[in-house]
Amino acid sequence: MVGNKDHPNGSVRVKLANEDTPTLALDPKDESEGGRSGLGTETPPRGKCSTCLGKLSTAIVAGLENAFYRLGKLVARNPWKFMLACLVTCSVAGAGLMLWHEETEYVKVWLPRGSRMYDEHQWVVQNFPESIRYEAVIIEDENVLSPRSINAIYDLYISAQNFDIVNNSSLEELCIKTGPFCRVNSILELWAYNETIIRSLSDGDILRAVNQPKIISPLYRNELNIDKILGDISRDNSSNIVAARATSMFWYLRKNESTELEAADWEHKLIDLMNVQGHEDLESLYIYTARTFDDEAMGALSSDVNLLSIGFSLVFIYLSFSIGKYSWVEQKIWLAFSGLLSIGLAIIFTYGIGFATGIMFGPIHQILPFMLLGIGVDDMFVIMESLRQLSPQERSLPVEERVGLMLKHAGVSITVTSVTDIVAFAIGGSTVIPSLSTFCLYAAIGVFALYILQTTYFVACVTLDERRIDSRRNACIICYKHPPDYKEWKHYNYSLQHEFMRRFWGPLLTKKPMKVFVIAVAIGLSALNIWSFIQLKHDFDPSMYLPSDSYSQRYVKADRKFFPDDGAFVQMYCDEMNYEDNLDNLRTLYEKVKSTPTVQSSTVDFWLASFLQWQNTSASMSFVPTMTDSSAIKNGSMAGNLDGSNTNISLGGKDTDALKAQYAVQMGNDSKSPLTDTSFGQNFLSKLLYFMTTNNGRVYWRYLKFDNMKQPTRIMASVLTFRHVKCTTSVCNIAAMEDMRELVDNYRFIGGGRCFVYSHPQYMFNETNKVLKLELYRNLALAAVCVFVVTLILIANFWASILVFVCVVFTVVDVAGTMQFWDISIDTASSVLLILCFGLAVDYSAHVGHTFMTHTGSRNERTKKTLVHIGPAVFSGGFSTFLAFLLLVNSISYGFTLFFRIFTTVVIFGLFHGLVFLPVILSILGPDPYDTNFLSPLDTDPTNKELNVDYELYVHRTNDDKLIHWTEMQPLKQNGNANGDIFNSDFPPIQNGDLCNTVGHVPYEESNNVNGHHQNPRVISS
Repeated sequence: MVGNKDHPNGSVRVKLANEDTPTLALDPKDESEGGRSGLGTETPPRGKCSTCLGKLSTAIVAGLENAFYRLGKLVARNPWKFMLACLVTCSVAGAGLMLWHEETEYVKVWLPRGSRMYDEHQWVVQNFPESIRYEAVIIEDENVLSPRSINAIYDLYISAQNFDIVNNSSLEELCIKTGPFCRVNSILELWAYNETIIRSLSDGDILRAVNQPKIISPLYRNELNIDKILGDISRDNSSNIVAARATSMFWYLRKNESTELEAADWEHKLIDLMNVQGHEDLESLYIYTARTFDDEAMGALSSDVNLLSIGFSLVFIYLSFSIGKYSWVEQKIWLAFSGLLSIGLAIIFTYGIGFATGIMFGPIHQILPFMLLGIGVDDMFVIMESLRQLSPQERSLPVEERVGLMLKHAGVSITVTSVTDIVAFAIGGSTVIPSLSTFCLYAAIGVFALYILQTTYFVACVTLDERRIDSRRNACIICYKHPPDYKEWKHYNYSLQHEFMRRFWGPLLTKKPMKVFVIAVAIGLSALNIWSFIQLKHDFDPSMYLPSDSYSQRYVKADRKFFPDDGAFVQMYCDEMNYEDNLDNLRTLYEKVKSTPTVQSSTVDFWLASFLQWQNTSASMSFVPTMTDSSAIKNGSMAGNLDGSNTNISLGGKDTDALKAQYAVQMGNDSKSPLTDTSFGQNFLSKLLYFMTTNNGRVYWRYLKFDNMKQPTRIMASVLTFRHVKCTTSVCNIAAMEDMRELVDNYRFIGGGRCFVYSHPQYMFNETNKVLKLELYRNLALAAVCVFVVTLILIANFWASILVFVCVVFTVVDVAGTMQFWDISIDTASSVLLILCFGLAVDYSAHVGHTFMTHTGSRNERTKKTLVHIGPAVFSGGFSTFLAFLLLVNSISYGFTLFFRIFTTVVIFGLFHGLVFLPVILSILGPDPYDTNFLSPLDTDPTNKELNVDYELYVHRTNDDKLIHWTEMQPLKQNGNANGDIFNSDFPPIQNGDLCNTVGHVPYEESNNVNGHHQNPRVISS
C-alpha cells in the first residue's frame, strides 16, 4: 500500500495497491477551536454564495454551527448543572399533569369548529337533556318463535329483573317505568310478560300473535313494528311469518349521577348473564350496554399499553448495543437509558404544558409518546454518529472539545428535521377539527422539548459517558475502574451496519442496473399508491375501535346481520313559535319528511299527527280553555331520550280519568265543534293536554316542552322523530343529512320560528366526515410546503431540497396508498397518523440529503460516503421506531392496530426512499457540494485526486501516546487496481491481509517526528 505523506490535519489514508505492508500518513497538526471535522461531517457552507438564498442560508447555518459548538462546550463544562436544570424545568412543567382531564365528549373532541351543530347541540341539551341508559340484547336461535325459545327468553327476563345490586338497590329503583312496570321492549310484550300465558304458549299461539295486522302493546299501548323486533324472518307464500332467527330485547335505565354506581353494577350482572351464564336452550346471546364502549375500548388500550412498555424495552436493548461497542468500557448501556429518559422528560414537559395552558387532551393524544420516541431516538443516533465520525485529531482532544465538535456537526442536521416538524405541526394546529388541531399543538410542543433536551440533557449525559470512558470505568459498574493495561478484545469495534454500508450497500446502489431497478420500483410504487389513495374510502365507524374479539364487536356484527335496515335515528326539533297558527305548516312539513326517499316513512313519529288522528275519532267532546296543574300528568318522568323506542311515561299512579275530567266537558249548545274547527282557536292547548292524558297521547310528554307545568300557556319546543334508510358509507350518510337539512331549513313559519334536524351521534360523524378529507388534504399540503421551505433554507441548495422534498412526498403517498390495501379508511385517527408521517418521513430523507452536500468527489463517491456516514443512524432510527410497535401486530384494539400498520409502512417506505431511492437519485442528479473551503481536506486536497484511495482509517492516540489505535475505516473512492476483492473479504480479517476491520496497535518511531509532524509511521502487525 502507498500512503499520502503530507496529508493535512492528521487523517490517515490507505491505498490498496499491493500486498505489501501498508504505509500510513499522519499529520497531527492541531486544529483551531471550532475547526473542521473529519470525513463524513455535516458541515454546511460558510463561504460566499452567489445567491440571496445562499447568503441567507450561510448566515443561518454558520450561526447555528457556531452556536452549537459553543453550546456543546458549555454543556460539557457544566453537565450536572444542565441535567439538573432540565430535570427542574420538566418537573415544574409536569405539575400541569395535576390538571389531567381526558375529554371524551364527541362534540368537543371531533365536531369541527364553526359547525352549526355546536349551537344545535347546546339547544338540545338545554331543552331535551338525555336521561336514559340503554341496554340492548340480541337473542339468536334456530327459531326464536318456538315455545322453547320464548320460555328461555322469559327466563333471561326474570333473571335480569331480580339481580342483587350493590347498596341493596333493585331494577325497580333504576328503570324507566310505564305505569307500575319497568320499560322493557321485546317479543314478550305481546303477552304482557305474563308468566302463566307465556309458559302455556303453543307454536300456533305465537304465530297468530306475530301475524296480527296491527299489533298494539298491551302494556304500553303503542303500536309495535314486528319487523324491528324480529330478525332474519322467514315467511310463507302468503307473507305470513313462520319463523325468525333472532329477536331483540331492550331495557331502559334512568341516567342519574346519584344512581350511577348501581346502574353500572346492574349492567355488569346483565353482561355476565348473557356472556358467561347464557341459556342452554338458546344458541347465542349478544349484548351492548351503556358501559360497554368504555369498558371494552379502554380495556383494550390498557392491555396494549403494556405491550408498548415491552416495546420500549426492546428499543432500550437495541440502543444499548447499537450506540456502544462490544467492550466492558465503551458499552453505553447507561447512556441509552439516559437517552430514553430524555424522551420521557419531553413527554412530561409536553403534557404538563398542554394541561397547564388548557389545550384539550383527547383519546387520540395517547399515541403522542410513541411519535416522540421515534423522533427522539432518531436524534440520539444522529448525535452518536457524529461522535463516532470525529476525526483522529478530534478524538484526541479533551472531552469539552470533543463534545463541542460533536454537537456542532449534529446540531444542524437535528435542526433541519426538528424545525420542519415543529412548523408543520404548528400549522396543523389551525385545522378546524379540535382533536386533530390540539394533537398537532401537543406534537409541536413535544418536538420542541425533544430538540432542547437532546441538545442539552442528552449531550450532558454523553459528556459524562466520555469522561467515564477516558477514565476506563466499567460500562455497567461505573465504580469499577479497569487497570491501565486493560485491552479490548480483537473485534470490539466491529459495526455490522457500517460494514454493510461500506462493503455492500454503497457499491451496489451505484451500479447502473441497480439504479434503473430502484428508480423503476420507486416510480411503480408511487403510481400504484396514487391510484390506491384515490380509491380510499372516506368513512368513520366508531365500532371499529371496539376490540376485535370482544362481546361488543360480536353484538355489532349480529345487529348488522339480523337488523340491517335500521338507519340513523334523527329528531326534527322546532323551537318556540306560534304553534296554533302553524299547525297546517307543521302538518305539511311532516308529510314532506315522510315522503323523503332517505327516510323510512313507517318510522316517522310526530305528536301533531297523532293528535289530529285522535281528534278525528273524538268529535263528541269539547273543551274549556281553563288551565289547571298539568305537572301531575308529567310526574317528573317526562325527561326521556328520543331514541325511537316509544318509551311511554309513567303517570305515577294518578287517576287518569280524573285528569281528563279537568279538561273535558260535554258539548253544550255550541253550533260548531271545536274539534272540527281546523284552526282550533284558543282551546288548542287544552285539547292537546287532554290528548296527552290518553293512552295514545301520554307517550308524547317527552316530545313537547311547555313554558311551565303548573299552568302551561304555550309550547316552547317540540320534536318529530324518524329513521333514515340504511347507509353503509359516509358519502350516503352525508347526502341523507344534507337532503333533510335542505328541506327543513328552507321551511318558513308564520310569525317566525325554526325547525332543524339533529342526530347524535350520526350527524356529528357526518359533520366531521364532511370536512375531514378537505382538512386532511389541506394539512398535508401545508406540511409539504413547510418541509420544502425549511429544508431549502437549512440545506441551502434548491436542487437538494427538491430531491428531499420529492422523497418525503413519495413516502407519504406510499403510506396513504397502502392504507387502502390494509383496509383502512380515511377517518379521524388515520388522518392524525398521516399528518405524523411527514414528521417521521422528513427524518429519513433530510439527513441523507444534507450529508450528501458535505462531500466532494464524483456523485457515486459522494453517495457512498453519505451512506457510510449517515446511513447507520438513519436505519437505526427507523428500526428502533419499528421495534417500539412490533408487539402491536396482533393487537385487539383497532386504534393500536391502525397505529402499527401506518407506522410500519412509514418506517418501510421512509427507509426505502431515504436509504435506497434518494441515494440513487443523488448519484445521478445530485447537486454540487458546498463551498470546498469548508469541507474536509480529505475531499479537497488536490493530491488526493491522483490517488485511487479505497479507505480512510480513523485513528486516535492511546494513553501511552506511542500507539495509534485503529478504530474506523470509511470508503472513499473505488480502487480499480486493487488486488483484493473488497466484497469477498473474510471476517474476521486476515492479519496484515485485508486491512478493513483490522484492529491492532500501531507503534511509530519517534525519529519520524520531524518539526512536530509525524510522517509515514510504519505499520506493524499485531
